[in-house]
Amino acid sequence: MEDTLTSKQQRVLNFIKDYTSENFMSPTYEEIAKALDLKYVNSVRQYLTALEEKGFINIEEHKSRGIRLMASIIETINIPVVGSVSCGTPLFAEANIQGYIPVQKNFLKNIFKRYFFLKAEGDSMNEAGIEDGDMLLVESTNSANPGDKILALIGDEATIKFYKLGNGYAVLLPKSSNPEHKPIIVKENLSIQGIVVEIIKSRDLEI
Repeated sequence: MEDTLTSKQQRVLNFIKDYTSENFMSPTYEEIAKALDLKYVNSVRQYLTALEEKGFINIEEHKSRGIRLMASIIETINIPVVGSVSCGTPLFAEANIQGYIPVQKNFLKNIFKRYFFLKAEGDSMNEAGIEDGDMLLVESTNSANPGDKILALIGDEATIKFYKLGNGYAVLLPKSSNPEHKPIIVKENLSIQGIVVEIIKSRDLEI
């Protein structure tokens, strides 16, 4: 299929693929022009129109990031959106899954690991780039390294915090502009549910 493209069209398509894989959203016309040293945004529009006519992309008008790669040219995995995390409900129980988000395989560091999405709530990690309403891509695991942003259960309460180890205890550190959030020292009943590997900003969500 891709041998039907001109060399310049192929460059534009490759950039869209790479950008989308790395940023979990499509580039703007201006970003394409800058990356490929195109002087005019109208030139980008012409290339995109050609790519759409040839079946490689779909363009959603009136959206700054409205370029969509066609499913036929990308390999994706459906990642579940988990509604809640608690001791009483298995994480991947059918009743706990609100839907699925398709993710490009090359966006994931290891496609053989299990991932899920969880919506962030509150402002306890807003200075770490996690704001209320953001979607978090979490690698399901029960272990973590100091400095990781983890999803943890303390008793039946789920929280996202930085992970730190002390002598016989763990410390869950917030990073917030709100002084009400304090470090949590946990000596027992800490259950690591996963590590946050990507933050999808709420303004970029289209689900």
